Amino acid sequence: MCRSLVYQIGKDDAYLETPYMLDIRERDVEKEIFDALSHEIRRKILTLIHNRIEMSYTELLKTLNIGDGLLNFHLKKLSPLLEKTEKGTYILSEKGRLAYSLIEEVRRAAGDIKPEAPKLDRDIVLRRIGAFIIDAVIFFIFSGIFLDPELWSIVSHSLTHLTSIIELHPWIFHMDHLTLFSEGIFRLIGIYSHIFFAIYIFITLLEAYKGQTPGKYLMRIRVVKLGGLRLGIIESGIRNAGKVFLLPLDLLLGILFFRRRGYLRFFDYYTDSVVERV
Repeated sequence: MCRSLVYQIGKDDAYLETPYMLDIRERDVEKEIFDALSHEIRRKILTLIHNRIEMSYTELLKTLNIGDGLLNFHLKKLSPLLEKTEKGTYILSEKGRLAYSLIEEVRRAAGDIKPEAPKLDRDIVLRRIGAFIIDAVIFFIFSGIFLDPELWSIVSHSLTHLTSIIELHPWIFHMDHLTLFSEGIFRLIGIYSHIFFAIYIFITLLEAYKGQTPGKYLMRIRVVKLGGLRLGIIESGIRNAGKVFLLPLDLLLGILFFRRRGYLRFFDYYTDSVVERV
């Protein structure tokens, strides 16, 4: 018995999909994904592109160390899971991100991988400092804080007292340094609280979406969960509360108690987030 797949409706000859047709389409998507994941090289290609966000054909060829013909074959098999950018690089499509999440879940369930503790190397720390400075400059310029005389009054007051403290305690960290720094930060937040709150919302959304602020993008780093997953909106909000509103305390706790575990800030540790190169 033939089973009807479509129904004709009205004069427009429009068609309505039956549950049977929807089931066929779902099975086609499953076949595309599971066929693509059936080979180790294709799983490795998906993992590489996920970790680096985008990769060129030459980068894939060099990293995988395989021939042109073999790479072309596997890229053709992966075509439903990949997209090409205007620059000609490969990124994961929606199906590709779904396929990678399956790989990650299987690895976790099988115990093949365990998230490694982050490593605080000098390059990452310098990149983070650079990204913070770039973000601060960008947001302060666009918000007009740099044009406010009150800002320069606070900076001048802080520098005057900091100079006198350093002269009394040269080359030695003194608690007065932290107290002075904190006082300046909290005065700034008190005066420009509305702007700092807008910056907090903006950074939280950016890091939850792609793990990068403008500064992180320029410094070629991103923030992710330990294990490589993207931060959720709540985790991003908690992490950035420390950076925007509690930075002196956040840094002090991180350096004193969590530096040996690989964390620069306490809120990095609290949200299991790490900053990695892109």
